[in-house]
Amino acid sequence: MCKRLIFLFCVFVLFFNCSNGFSQTQEIKDVESSLPKIKDSLRYVDALNRIAMLSHLRYRDSCLYYAEKAKEISYRHDYLKGIADAENCQGIYYFSVNNYLSAKYFNNSLRIYRSINDKQNVAQVLMNMGLMMAGDHNEKEALKYIYQAEDISRSLVKDSIRSLIISNLLTIDKSLTPKQYKRLFKEGRAISRKYKDERLLIFYDASEGTRLYKAGEKQRGLAMLKAASQRAEDQGLESVKVETYGDLADIMLDLKKDDLAEDYYKKGLDTSEEFGFSDDYIYFAEKLFEFYKSRHLHEKAYQYVTLLLAKQNQLADAVNKSGYNYQNFSFRETENADLKARATTRIKTILLLACLSVSCIGLIFFIYRALRIKKEYGEAQQKLLETASRQNKELQQANHFNTMLISVIAHDIRQPFSTIVMLSSVFEMLSDEEKSDMMVELSETSQKSLSFMDGLLDWIKSQSSNFNYQPDKLMLRDLIVEANTFFKIAQKKKAIELSLKVSDQDIVLSDKQMLLFIVRNILNNATKYSPVQGVIQISSQLDGEVMLITIRDQGPGMSNEQLDRLFKSGTSDLEKIKDKGAGLALLISHEMASMMGMKIWASSELGKGTAFHLSVRNSPVYTPSR
Repeated sequence: MCKRLIFLFCVFVLFFNCSNGFSQTQEIKDVESSLPKIKDSLRYVDALNRIAMLSHLRYRDSCLYYAEKAKEISYRHDYLKGIADAENCQGIYYFSVNNYLSAKYFNNSLRIYRSINDKQNVAQVLMNMGLMMAGDHNEKEALKYIYQAEDISRSLVKDSIRSLIISNLLTIDKSLTPKQYKRLFKEGRAISRKYKDERLLIFYDASEGTRLYKAGEKQRGLAMLKAASQRAEDQGLESVKVETYGDLADIMLDLKKDDLAEDYYKKGLDTSEEFGFSDDYIYFAEKLFEFYKSRHLHEKAYQYVTLLLAKQNQLADAVNKSGYNYQNFSFRETENADLKARATTRIKTILLLACLSVSCIGLIFFIYRALRIKKEYGEAQQKLLETASRQNKELQQANHFNTMLISVIAHDIRQPFSTIVMLSSVFEMLSDEEKSDMMVELSETSQKSLSFMDGLLDWIKSQSSNFNYQPDKLMLRDLIVEANTFFKIAQKKKAIELSLKVSDQDIVLSDKQMLLFIVRNILNNATKYSPVQGVIQISSQLDGEVMLITIRDQGPGMSNEQLDRLFKSGTSDLEKIKDKGAGLALLISHEMASMMGMKIWASSELGKGTAFHLSVRNSPVYTPSR
């Protein structure tokens, strides 16, 4: 059902925003060519939002680019509808990639549409939110939003949107009786015919074909479904065509025509990849995996497990790069509740001051006393504001720590175990040599996860107020070799040479787990960004009571702007980090170094690699800071 919901969402976007003569690519070109001729700022914003909406299915990056540009201009001109349209496009862009971020934009646009009494767009956003909830398998909440949209659609002068709302009710609401289903299906198809909406007519015909097949009229149902698929291809409706591929493949399996089923699954996978339908791609990859697994074609099954893992990793990276997760969503909801409470307090305060002012005018004799009370009240307010500011700062610090902790756990711990579970599911299908290779990779992944957890736990303990730092004498060369254990395979695959210029006699004073955590993260970055056959140089130099450790790679290097932001913390900074897992690890490394009285910094030049420097005490004198 999730795949069908994504399809309906895409149909909805086109349905609500395209003309009856469907030519999405041509209209984008026409609107783009008209931009230089538009002199009115508000019309220019509308054109940008139009391009953003039309670009969603084939040009996802363009969708976000034009929406952000339209929102920026709308804010300058205080154009509420332009802001709402842009945030709706942003919500559509992040749909199924990061639903928390998508919900944020949908809620913002819904609030603005309601404030300007734009009922048609209110129904649209409610529909989007309902489909998003259904995609998260929250059917109860999904139906609540969709029925709200359905109720609004009854009062609209142009009821074209109602056809799509009905199609979603037919898909999601499993409590409909056969009589209710038939009545709604008839009404929805009639509205589509009235407005000559080919996209929804194809959907209704395809749904009817599937229903007829399941009801026993197999030849008639199959013919309708094939005809719908051909019409979708003729119209250039790729999302509709992909949906029919899935249904046709299932029917071919039922008819014992495995070759045709396999062909439809592969067509669906290829088309999904070409046009960026991530959810459909995952669906078809899973179907092909199950298809080959059930037929004991282990090599092909393993191939599609690999594709599935790669796509899931790609979606996880998209969530991280978006910089918005469940924690942000929860904090925003808490923040909204606080703002409402403060607004209520301000209203009460204003009313109280108004009453005092009226009393002062009527009682001249008590003016002096009233002024004195007002002054005292102001001082009390100032103290309250200072107290609130201090508490808010403490709360932000706590939120900063929790956000870092949750993001690191989600990015660096959950993914390795997810990979272990997925790979182990196909373990029995592999040859002995493949099993041996897989066991090496599973062992390496497990060791990395456990070691990372040790360092993370040490860092969490270091955040407590009663943390007592007790350094140990460590042999530097042995520690570096231990830290590099987890990257040997990756370095071997890239033919990277590790040049270790560290004496066997070099000793440093540090907490072992925290120093291992810091060195591992630097080596991880060096291995990741080093070119094939590159060299990672590690050297040490004694300067009085300080041992200077330098880890240098031959990667692409960083700009001065990137270096300036490398070790900066704060929630706003975290949201700007592109590689969020690596960025957070460096931030934690910086905090650990400060905790142990060490210094960590980097030097780099674009095209000439990056060097990380770490100064560590090699005598009992150290100055830890908090």
